[in-house]
Amino acid sequence: MRKVFKFIGTAIRELFWITAAVAILAGGYFGFQYLGDNREIVEAEPAARPITLVETAGFEAVSGPLPIRGEGFVEPFRTVALSAPTGGRIVALHPAITSRGKFSEGDVLVEIEANTERAQIEQAKASIAATEARLDLIETQLDRANNLLERNAISQAAVDDLLGQQEEVRANLEGQRAQLVSAEIALENKIVRAPFDGTVQTKEAEIGNVVAGGSPIARIYTDDQMEVSVAIRESDAALIPGLFEGQPAPATVEIRFAGVTEAWSAEVVRIDPSLDPQTRTLTATVALGDRNESANALPSGAPPALINAFAEVVIDGIQPKETYAIPSTALRNGGQIWLLRDDALVIHPATLVHVDGETSFVRVENLDPDDRLILTSLAAPQPGKALRDIADESRTSQNDA
Repeated sequence: MRKVFKFIGTAIRELFWITAAVAILAGGYFGFQYLGDNREIVEAEPAARPITLVETAGFEAVSGPLPIRGEGFVEPFRTVALSAPTGGRIVALHPAITSRGKFSEGDVLVEIEANTERAQIEQAKASIAATEARLDLIETQLDRANNLLERNAISQAAVDDLLGQQEEVRANLEGQRAQLVSAEIALENKIVRAPFDGTVQTKEAEIGNVVAGGSPIARIYTDDQMEVSVAIRESDAALIPGLFEGQPAPATVEIRFAGVTEAWSAEVVRIDPSLDPQTRTLTATVALGDRNESANALPSGAPPALINAFAEVVIDGIQPKETYAIPSTALRNGGQIWLLRDDALVIHPATLVHVDGETSFVRVENLDPDDRLILTSLAAPQPGKALRDIADESRTSQNDA
């Protein structure tokens, strides 16, 4: 009997826990079903993304020639190392050589001792005078002999002898005259004349020095025309009108001297016909206008266009149409620009024409009047992406304040 009650008690406990578990499961099921049937329905809404702010700039068409820039040093149009054809002792120098001053074409700049040459000239003149006197005598004798021959007073052989002497003396006279010309040339070679109007740059010898023929005595240059040689790229040379046809291209040369920057009007006067083998550039020579036109800019009166002065050159290129100057960083992928049009991104084609430092000149077609150039870099540019000009945002904030 005791075993029966024990079995019944165990069964009742098991039944209790089973019933409790079923009740919990049923309560949970019906509870979730009730909550599901009575839940509040919330429609999903996309999260609003902030509009990207960009910096922009307007478009301004290029109205003048493209600037082709270069740099170089001022140098004279012509520089000559002054020397004498023959050697000797220097006996005289032009005052311009001593004072590094100016001289005129044809001035005697250097005289070399020429005592020997002068003596040779005097000797040649004396010989010519003696020979001419002898020739006159022979011609007088010949006239007398011809008269005697007509009267058969002398033989033909005597006349022929005088004719032979006449020809011999004439030949000697021509030789002596040639010697005189040679002596005069030798004397002229002892004198060095100025080949052009100019200024003395340096002096290499003094009065009393013995110099060899061809050795430099002074260095002179033309001071009325200065030049600057600049290296330009092939692509830039192609933008200069008439460069290879001999047409002068206008240019501007700026030189800074003693804190003062002066500008000269200039022009391209020649272009080297070959490329530099190392840099693959062309050398253009630009001639300045009057280098002394700015001499009164300083109290010293010194012209800023001094030899070896550093110069910045701007050559006038072509005047293109539908071309705009933009920052070089605004040119994307070498042939695109980003536009802000109707508060959205537009990727627009652009053709690079010329690069001037940090500025690029591009040809752009089919622009709208309200288009703005985007200067800001975008991580993932997609056409149609919503954008806003940071300038408009600033104005809105100021108005709200």
